[in-house]
Amino acid sequence: MPSDESLAALLPYPAADAHKYSRGKCVIVAGCPSYPGAACLAAKASQFAGAGYTQVFTALENKLTLRLYRPSLVVNSFEEFLPLQALKPGSKGAFVVGPGFETDNLAVLSLIESVLNYAARPVLLDGGALSYLPALRDDSTWQNTLTLLSGSLVLTPHFGEAVKLGKPFNIDVASMTQEEAAHQLSLYYQATVVFKGQDTVIAQGDKTETISKGTAVLSKAGTGDVLAGLIGGFLAQGMDTFDACVLGVSVHAQAGCVAQDSYGQISACAEEVLSCIPQAIMNLAAYSKKD
Repeated sequence: MPSDESLAALLPYPAADAHKYSRGKCVIVAGCPSYPGAACLAAKASQFAGAGYTQVFTALENKLTLRLYRPSLVVNSFEEFLPLQALKPGSKGAFVVGPGFETDNLAVLSLIESVLNYAARPVLLDGGALSYLPALRDDSTWQNTLTLLSGSLVLTPHFGEAVKLGKPFNIDVASMTQEEAAHQLSLYYQATVVFKGQDTVIAQGDKTETISKGTAVLSKAGTGDVLAGLIGGFLAQGMDTFDACVLGVSVHAQAGCVAQDSYGQISACAEEVLSCIPQAIMNLAAYSKKD
């Protein structure tokens, strides 16, 4: 469990001469027609993490919803998405793909494949995107994909998603400890795995960290979308992949505790957790010499 001081040292303070592009661009591909809220939650969380520019690609039906929800977001449809245009070569940024994705959707599968094959940036796969990954893992282009991603693929499964990710490789997640399962999935997918639960385990090869400061407030719909956007926002600023995951999970857990104190364990929802991220970050910043 990392100390508050070590977490504070990870906070991505902007340079005095920073601008929106130097602070990194978070490209969020999220929100099928039935789930515009997932894109909203992830996008705002990425901004609260410090990303200088957040662009959302969502279902055509959701564009107006996203634009009205947060005027500072740049919003486009799935049909307009081209990874190399969304994040131009040499620019700082990251992709978050999957919040609010439906399964068994060929259009969604095409979006995921395009990111994995052409992003050449950190890519976080969350929610519905994870269900497509076992099949893509067997694709002959997978090794090339790993080279393009340069070890910066992040997977954020809960237990059920982890079970599905493990099946193609005979990883019996249900019979393992959370740490063992996260470690095995990390090795097979050559990714940083954020295995969400009562405690959350971050695994990157043989390196693991367990965050146990969470609360039952985080067991409500939408909190996973908040976490995905939060980690994505840190990744977009050029943070080390493992550090971004550790910081994101820790801030998310702290925001849950702040939300619980303000709204109660029963009533607090994902929106309240999201609104408490700035306070959670300021609480951590109190341990930093830079604050």
